[in-house]
Amino acid sequence: MVNYCKANLLDLLAIEQLEKDCFPTEAFNRHLIKNLLTNTKSVIIKATEPSVEIVGNIIGSTKRENCISVGRIFSLCVLDVYRKKGIATRLVRLLEEEFSLRGIKKIRLEVSIHNTIAQQFYKRLGYSMSTIVLPGFYNDGTDALVMIKGLP
Repeated sequence: MVNYCKANLLDLLAIEQLEKDCFPTEAFNRHLIKNLLTNTKSVIIKATEPSVEIVGNIIGSTKRENCISVGRIFSLCVLDVYRKKGIATRLVRLLEEEFSLRGIKKIRLEVSIHNTIAQQFYKRLGYSMSTIVLPGFYNDGTDALVMIKGLP
């Protein structure tokens, strides 16, 4: 059974390892993760299994853009062996609920132009492709597409 809750500083090393496992060339470093764990404008939700440590997490933050508060999904990561079990969907929904509680009306995220699986996943959850392309967004020079979703 998978449990979900907000991460804290005690989860720092496990989240760092999870990021490395999911994103070998794009993983967030320990310093950034620590900042996100302690910043009140950020939230990290973890998925845990009783027999294993953290099997997935989602990292989000909020900021003001053009006079409105916007949520951003920074990272969504689920270990390979736990994929296709609804964990990622649940993590996104929980982050959306957290954003909603904070008065957020719009969420944005970046996804690689080559990651069609992630693009389809987010489309199924109600995100739409914007017209914004971020050239060279990733470390390997790959462009990112911006996806958005409005919250009620």
